[in-house]
Amino acid sequence: MVGWTEKTVYVDLSSESVTVKSTDREFIRKYIGGRGLGVKLLSELVGPDIDPLGPENHLIFTSGPLTGLVPMSAGAVVTSKSPLTGTVFSWNAGGGFGRELKKVGIDALVITGKAKRPFYVKIREENVEIVPAEGLWGKNTEECTKALKNKGSVACIGRAGEKQSLVSSIVVDSIHSGRGGLGAVAGSKMLKAVVVKGEKELLPASPEKFKELETKMLKLFEANPVLSKGLTNYGTPSFVKLLDYMDLIPCKNFSERGTPFADLFSGEYIKASFDLEKESCPTCPLECKRRIKKTGQILPDYDSLWAFGFNLENPDFQSVLLADRICKDYGLDPISAGSVLGACAELKSGKIEPGELETLLEEMGKGSELGKGARKYFSVRKREDLSMDVKGLELSGFDPRKIKGQALAYATSCHGGDYLTAFMIGPEVLGKPFLLNRFSLNGKAGILQVFENLTAVLDSLVLCPFSVFAVNEELCSALLYSGAGMEISPAELLKAGERIWNLERIYNLKAGFTWEDDMLPGRMFKAANKEKGDGISRQEFEAALQEYYRYRGWDKEGVPLQGK
Repeated sequence: MVGWTEKTVYVDLSSESVTVKSTDREFIRKYIGGRGLGVKLLSELVGPDIDPLGPENHLIFTSGPLTGLVPMSAGAVVTSKSPLTGTVFSWNAGGGFGRELKKVGIDALVITGKAKRPFYVKIREENVEIVPAEGLWGKNTEECTKALKNKGSVACIGRAGEKQSLVSSIVVDSIHSGRGGLGAVAGSKMLKAVVVKGEKELLPASPEKFKELETKMLKLFEANPVLSKGLTNYGTPSFVKLLDYMDLIPCKNFSERGTPFADLFSGEYIKASFDLEKESCPTCPLECKRRIKKTGQILPDYDSLWAFGFNLENPDFQSVLLADRICKDYGLDPISAGSVLGACAELKSGKIEPGELETLLEEMGKGSELGKGARKYFSVRKREDLSMDVKGLELSGFDPRKIKGQALAYATSCHGGDYLTAFMIGPEVLGKPFLLNRFSLNGKAGILQVFENLTAVLDSLVLCPFSVFAVNEELCSALLYSGAGMEISPAELLKAGERIWNLERIYNLKAGFTWEDDMLPGRMFKAANKEKGDGISRQEFEAALQEYYRYRGWDKEGVPLQGK
């Protein structure tokens, strides 16, 4: 099977029916696949003013034209209107779910409506079944995945999604989860899981040329120390020592920076302390996940180390390990969950102890008010100032006050405070693909929108976000031609990325967002340490935002002009 399959499957849970349609060729040409295809379908099918937890919302799983063929491209993208933020939301999930979708010939799986009882969707070759799931409802993701994994790759929700927690996620094969409350969308539809297993062989259009380019891609991975030395050896905890050295780890709900126990959470220390084995997504050479041999548990990524360790002033690695496992099992986003708890600790002017952390996370997973997310939870208490979010999505563990391009990236992201829509940590901290001055906003607006467009392309090809360290639009264009038989020039690819970005922006504007939502929490405009005086200048930030709008071809209020 070569290239895109041109098949979109619609599953209506209200009527318990399945419809198969051809994927619009023009959609593929203009939006590629993955994130782009998901966003285009959402904009065509779902009104921006609908209730994200109502039956009108859609949950869309998409593969990409290179899924299952190239290194670092086996996952899927999940797209919906987020109940946490109210924005359009796409999440590039890891694992092998997308590869299985591709092997059964599906570009997009669109889940619509609301069932009267729990179901899961089972896909095997040409057969798409809506299967009763009463026996699985009430189970967490580990138990659900164990029950279904013999049928294929499993994307499921835990009790947090069932309870429609706004910080819940969809978990793939018990390992890979996401953000934006998309687990709640599944829960609102009474959808427990999607299981897919394919048998068809995935073959490149031009095998010899494709092999040559694949070899080149692997050499680029090997030549990049972030990938071959850092992530391959230590996973994302490899960032800890560098971030600590550069004073970039926010603590205590972004009220301070720096931590005395960074070494205890570093990749080097963790590797020396545990007997580990590597865990890899299919087709990926990085193997950036780590599993503890004795217990079988996957080690936390940097996101969880920050959320439940540094953010909460918690040096107890075992409690962080447990917190990460609870999040994966209940289906909670660790960044959002940890951010809510960090703000709670500040509210009570104290710490959250390890035992209390476990209890609060389990309560969140069972539907407590904390699961509404930081903005909604603290708005009710008239303490919106405690919520460190953009557009309702909580910021992650990279302090934007000393990474100014990342600050602008947080603010302009159509998802909210999502660092992966433009990973400016690469050029500003890691020096890849080139080094930028992280202390200045000068010149960042133009560079940022190029990074955002490229990231939209990579998400639409469904390449791992870390692939940005080794691939560019030229290599992607060549891989598309030799792998999928799609002739799209490098310039056209970046134009597709811009088109996706504009479509997301327009959707959000129609949903009621304005330029005033392109703003960081007020705390970011103050110094974390008054003696250092390193808060972002609001005047400088607003000037950079206007410059960004000009580069985008938008007006002064961030509205795309007619030509866009």
